[in-house]
Amino acid sequence: MSKSYLNSEKHRNEHSNWDRRGFMKVLGLAGAGSISLGSTNLSVLNSNFITNALSDSLSDRVLLLIRLKGGNDGLNTIIPLSQYDTYVSKRPTLHIPNNKIIKLDEKHGIPNFMSSLVSFWEEGKMKVINGVGYENQNLSHFTSSDYWATGSTNKNDMISTGWLGRYYDEKYFDYNINPPDKPIAVQIGSNANLIFSGADRSYAFAVANESRLERVAERGEFFGLENLPDCTHGDQLEFLRRVTNTTYDYAKVISEAFTSSTDFDGYDSEIGLDRQLRLVARLIKGGLGSKIYMVSIGGFDTHGNQSLTHQTLLTELSNSIKKFYDDLNYEGLDSKVLSMTFSEFGRRVKENGSEGTDHGSAAPTMLFGPPLKGSGIIGDWPSLSDLNTRGNMYKSIDFRSVYQTILKDWLCGDPDYIDNAMLGNDYNILGLGFGCNDEEIVDYNDLFNYHHPIYTNSINIVNLNLRIKQNHRVDIRIYDILGRYINTVFDGELNRGEHSFPLSHQKGGKISSGQYFYRIGISGGKTLSKSFVVR
Repeated sequence: MSKSYLNSEKHRNEHSNWDRRGFMKVLGLAGAGSISLGSTNLSVLNSNFITNALSDSLSDRVLLLIRLKGGNDGLNTIIPLSQYDTYVSKRPTLHIPNNKIIKLDEKHGIPNFMSSLVSFWEEGKMKVINGVGYENQNLSHFTSSDYWATGSTNKNDMISTGWLGRYYDEKYFDYNINPPDKPIAVQIGSNANLIFSGADRSYAFAVANESRLERVAERGEFFGLENLPDCTHGDQLEFLRRVTNTTYDYAKVISEAFTSSTDFDGYDSEIGLDRQLRLVARLIKGGLGSKIYMVSIGGFDTHGNQSLTHQTLLTELSNSIKKFYDDLNYEGLDSKVLSMTFSEFGRRVKENGSEGTDHGSAAPTMLFGPPLKGSGIIGDWPSLSDLNTRGNMYKSIDFRSVYQTILKDWLCGDPDYIDNAMLGNDYNILGLGFGCNDEEIVDYNDLFNYHHPIYTNSINIVNLNLRIKQNHRVDIRIYDILGRYINTVFDGELNRGEHSFPLSHQKGGKISSGQYFYRIGISGGKTLSKSFVVR
């Protein structure tokens, strides 16, 4: 590049009129190899306040979401032995032969190339949820993925927020001002998935690929400053990258977790899912503290040459999950991690003319980990004979039942948060083996039955209704949205039973209109919190 161009008015204008897209491109935050904190310009503040004030989920449970991109063929993953003759007749060339099936029970089997999962089944660490889907299955990859991400019930009223995003909108209502010290969720693979999208932010620390995450983890910063162009553009790029490296602190805490743990000798560096799960395991072992991780494996859109492709993918999936839990088990952490597979849809029952299968509907969801406390099958396989007009199965279990069960019984969410996450709909809770009163979970469900703000709109009064199960020393304080102390509602011994405390009024009268949150402090330093609004 010539110096005459660098000094030209055109060049100066080019770099003085960056729009947001141009700014993101210069930072390396858009396009291939991108990395972002969700989709927002989020500055992570060094504040412990929100962590202390809103730590109402005191467990160290982790949820790992494994996305099977493209629409996994559930029929060749969990084989319906109870309908085996029909299955073979619909798939004369693609069915899994009897002599290559490992039986899970009399009605269900897996292909022998998924043999790495046998130990999970035998040790009570695997459950299968049959026929998971939704009414009027959409066969578009993009639209169906949006259904799964948002929990929407109608294409014409598709919601723009994700089921986990809505949950965390409630839980971290002042996230932009006081974000947690550690990322809530870590996602590997393209942009932040819609699952994590809240009303105006994404809650996922998202990286395009495992290589980018590993570079961040190893050096503790987003961007390197080496090999920049020797020109004005290079100077500006260096400046922006230095600012970014010092503004976003999540790179530092990720690096600290990564460097405080060690590698497990067992992963194959040539296998994509192995590389992703190796990093997830190191962050868990290093005490990062993120509740949710999401990894992806693509290639499941098997319209042709399915037999070889699908076998390769399911072999990788099974082997990688086995290595991941062996890794965690070696450190004694496997009991804290629940894994779940999902895909946008299954495949059609009947094979096509290209040695493959076309877009279908319902498919099994698989769960793994010691928290399941016993292997089993949830629900029946949908009928392979009673199909819709497109030749697809009817769903047995709504996928939102799985979500609601995870939120309630694994993440131990507040009922109000869950209600918002599920758009006010009530779905069946599935018996998956775990619950929020398990002994190894350190929380305070054994102390409080509930704590809710109660609004009396006619006279604009907000009270806290609290039911306590045993006598305990409690203090209740109010803070504004910036984390500034307002007043102490109660501080002392609280007897077992139901209590009501004023939130909107204090000795000097009604507090100013605005958003606040109360914090219930419990002896031992733990807290429970929730937001409320004074109008």
